[in-house]
Amino acid sequence: MIIILIKTLFKNIWKFLDVLLYVLGFGSIVGALFLWAPIAGWIGLGIALILTGLLIDLLPKDK
Repeated sequence: MIIILIKTLFKNIWKFLDVLLYVLGFGSIVGALFLWAPIAGWIGLGIALILTGLLIDLLPKDK
């Protein structure tokens, strides 16, 4: 019982860290683009949103 609880805890922590690193990674790229040029920032933001949508759509579905 304890082992299942620990596995679930690590699974949830890993999901949180994965999302956090994903957001920070794309956020830093888009932030740098906005500092370089506003139009490049908006284009980068659009590409990041499209990639995020594709990633969410292509994730395997839990049964």
